[in-house]
Amino acid sequence: MIQSGIAPLDERLGGLAPARIHLVTGGLGSGKTAACLHFLDVALRQGEDAAMITSDRGSDVKALAAFLGIDLDGPLRDGRLTLLRYRSDFTARFRQLSAPERALADLRRMMGAESPSRIAIDPLDPFLSEGGPVISGSVALVNFLEELGATALLTHSADTTDILDRRLDPIIASSVAVVRLEKGHGNVHYLGVVRARVSDIPTAPVAFQIRRDAGIERYCGPQPTERREISSPPGAPRKLLVMHTSEAASTDIVALLQRDYDVLVRPAPAAGGALDIAATGIDAMVITVSHDAVAQAISLIARINEQPDVVPIVLAARFNLRSIDRARAMRVGADEILASDMTAPEFLQRLANAVSRVHAKPAEVSPYYSDTLILQPERAGTLQPLARDDFAAALASHVSHDNPTQYTVVTLRVNPDATHTTFGASALGVLVDLVLRSSRSRSGDLTAVIDNRVAVYLHGARQSQADSFVERVRELWAIRHRASLRVETFPYPSGEPKLRTIFEMAEQ
Repeated sequence: MIQSGIAPLDERLGGLAPARIHLVTGGLGSGKTAACLHFLDVALRQGEDAAMITSDRGSDVKALAAFLGIDLDGPLRDGRLTLLRYRSDFTARFRQLSAPERALADLRRMMGAESPSRIAIDPLDPFLSEGGPVISGSVALVNFLEELGATALLTHSADTTDILDRRLDPIIASSVAVVRLEKGHGNVHYLGVVRARVSDIPTAPVAFQIRRDAGIERYCGPQPTERREISSPPGAPRKLLVMHTSEAASTDIVALLQRDYDVLVRPAPAAGGALDIAATGIDAMVITVSHDAVAQAISLIARINEQPDVVPIVLAARFNLRSIDRARAMRVGADEILASDMTAPEFLQRLANAVSRVHAKPAEVSPYYSDTLILQPERAGTLQPLARDDFAAALASHVSHDNPTQYTVVTLRVNPDATHTTFGASALGVLVDLVLRSSRSRSGDLTAVIDNRVAVYLHGARQSQADSFVERVRELWAIRHRASLRVETFPYPSGEPKLRTIFEMAEQ
């Protein structure tokens, strides 16, 4: 083990494992950057090379180091410290790379011929691919650090003690230790070990403080009356009830809400189930929604508005809702629509404004605006495919109103082979039924029949997600028919010109 330079961490773990990864989590102001600087300072004082990747300005990093009593100017001048800052568009560019290793190879060249003995990445978040269980970025980062052979300290703002962000799985699996920093009252902070490959680690957190010219040191003063400081609006913190329509509430959204509010999280009731919200003493409700549960969330808002004394209702999503879904949610009683792709200040300010207002019942809002976009039609409770013109109009209207960042259109048609030379209308009907049952028609997907092919618009889907959809349809199709399927995909925006040619999309 080697000394980390972070007093409470060395006290709990006895130091760090050389040439291995260590993860530090914690909220804003918990001391993550200060910990990174102490970690690097140990190497610099020993005459070793070190590197830091940061989202902060170099001047801000040097100012914090000076406050802590750490000299960076000398190591920067003599080349023993490499300080790199993420470009403003790094996250978007990194996400678009088909091979994330290319960006990391460029990073390795920027560090020079000599490998640093220690590297701090504060934060690692820009390397994480966006959404769900996509882990290519974190896998590439782990491989890069293992090849580099340096002792690594990575920081991340989310809490790993509750619902884990699946994008972190490779990082956590490769980390010798995962520790969490928390900000308490005044200048008291806490370090706790979430998990470690060391036995007999005490579970109680270690209190520490951050002082000018001394940096991070063990706190030995009187025990504070409260363990954690909560940044809250004037007066007592307001209470929010978060109801999630997916399997679990978004950890990103919950973490953001917990900055300023007391948060109670529970699953949304099933259709017809008891709402059970009368005795919660809440100031507002936040309903988190996933791609496949938009219709369920809108129905839930409508049910809530049938209750007396309704508090403000906010719908929050981790993606860009279609304009028609935003309109429908507000029509049935949502007071605000939020998305986690907003900046944190905008997200929280919009939320604060909604919580501070009196909720307006739908009947009290006028004038009433009706739907203008096309939805998947139904007949006798059964979804029906759109015709060519309706599909083209709905897709063009979506592009015009929603300014989408991503969607994919897939076309499928039966491809007769030597063993199955006829398919006719019956096979096409089976294919339409399979596509309708496999798509998310209630949440924005659209299906149409155009000549002898089935076209489906997959709302918010990237190419990889469209491939998963196609594979699901192929599996169902193979059970019913021996003929193969001919598939074409048109991801937005690269596939849009060809898509317009094929389907003669209506111009707005």
